Amino acid sequence: MKIIIPSAKLVPEDLQSLGKLPAIVYPVNQKIVFDYLYDEYKGADFRVVDFENAPIVHRRLNNYKVNILDLDKLGDLGMTIYQGLKDVDGEGIINFADTIVEDNISGIAGDAFYYSKDVTSSTWTFFTDEKGRITNIVDKKNSNNSNVEKLFVGVFKFSNLTFFRECLKHAFMADKLEIDTFYYALKLYSQKYPFKVIRAQNWFDIGHADKYFSSQIEVKAREFNHIKIDKNRGILTKTSDGVDKFIGEIKWYLKLPNDLEYTRPRIFSYSTSYTKPYVSMEYYAYHTIHELFLYGDLSEKQWIDIFKRIEFVCKDYSRYSVNDSTKIKEALEEMYLTKTITRLQTLQKDKHFKNFFDSPINVNGKQYKSLNEIIDILKEEIPKKLYDVDHFNIIHGDLCFANIMIDNNNNFVKLIDPRGKFGAFDIYGDSRYDLAKLCHSLDGKYDFIIKDLFKINYDINNAIINYTINDRVRDFDLYQVFTDVFKNEINGDLKKIELIESLLFLSMIPLHGESLEQQLVMLGTGLNLLNRSVNILA
Repeated sequence: MKIIIPSAKLVPEDLQSLGKLPAIVYPVNQKIVFDYLYDEYKGADFRVVDFENAPIVHRRLNNYKVNILDLDKLGDLGMTIYQGLKDVDGEGIINFADTIVEDNISGIAGDAFYYSKDVTSSTWTFFTDEKGRITNIVDKKNSNNSNVEKLFVGVFKFSNLTFFRECLKHAFMADKLEIDTFYYALKLYSQKYPFKVIRAQNWFDIGHADKYFSSQIEVKAREFNHIKIDKNRGILTKTSDGVDKFIGEIKWYLKLPNDLEYTRPRIFSYSTSYTKPYVSMEYYAYHTIHELFLYGDLSEKQWIDIFKRIEFVCKDYSRYSVNDSTKIKEALEEMYLTKTITRLQTLQKDKHFKNFFDSPINVNGKQYKSLNEIIDILKEEIPKKLYDVDHFNIIHGDLCFANIMIDNNNNFVKLIDPRGKFGAFDIYGDSRYDLAKLCHSLDGKYDFIIKDLFKINYDINNAIINYTINDRVRDFDLYQVFTDVFKNEINGDLKKIELIESLLFLSMIPLHGESLEQQLVMLGTGLNLLNRSVNILA
């Protein structure tokens, strides 16, 4: 099945807070639109037609099996699709880049398209039909009436794309058209090949700001089994199978001092019962920093503003502290040494990693000591370098980019999914740990790794890993921007923070057993980072 996706234009201006992005790569709930279409039409022959900001489409879709066609010049929708239909015949689907419909049109025989209904307006293209033959089209025109009419959703299945291409040629030659040539051709095509006109049940519109944020809510609620969202009240209710960790999360929300509650969602109700814990909180249709980092196209100034907001929160948390030297040392040992060694010992039982414990490890041409040798080094170096803390501050505990939400103007930050425990402490912990979590997104590229945005080749028999991260191309150093903004919080401890960052990567490897490639990239990243602070060269 051939899938033609016209994505020649940028999203509307009111959706450009993330940058000037074409719709096909616009983020939706920590994915991009193309991810949903790629899953919807598994194994299909994809062709994306682009023009505005085409390089970003090529970069974002680099890891997918997709043919990307760059237009020489921008025309109307019909011309974009016409170019996309070159050398295409037989049946196929045209799916607008700002449209996700999870109703599986590919399983419908013959010609078909999806529709919805709304009050007539300039927002949509409306139509009437008789038995699948389109009789009239009103293309995004203002209307004085308030009738509810059928509108095109943006997904069309054709049994004869060759004939549809001929219909487009006729449209290009027509005089004084008041509708886009695509819709003129669609009407013409329907006279010979009547459509099945089907009401869309699961339509997510990404092309209009109001509908986009509503779609975000719908998609989030569908994708996470433990989340329910009341759209009318703006309330998100979360449950979890990991009871202990989840109760710790709820208690973190509740124990925050009153003057720090602005950093978390408002809590409406909760239960910390072991039988059925839950929390109901205010829902925000904000983007996560994870989405901005992976899929946005933000300027240096925008990133400075974002980091300043996060830095303010960290500084505000530091106003609260506890002093208990014995408990603090025990917590540091548990979090940095014991956890890391225990996780590596778990990894040692995995047959894929046996040789990494027994032999020197080659990462991108650098030769490191074996993991058995590195474990011995960590036992000596971690106490020396990381036990020098005499007080703890309030921390989030899992301050990765996916857990930080920010409004469209980069003014307000909300933190979600806290760790809730640091050793024997609940809301208190080592503030360097939060900074290391930020670094493991920015510096270690954790967000890219978990989305498989990397290239790798490896030889587990000889403990060899070669990988590259498909990082964003920017005209500024984002990690340097971060360290500049957080200069006072880092306070000369960058090497120690990067050491903690390396331990995060090394300790998370056994938790990602569903992907050996991700595990190997995490191992390579962890060793590269560790070598900045501790000499582990073979």
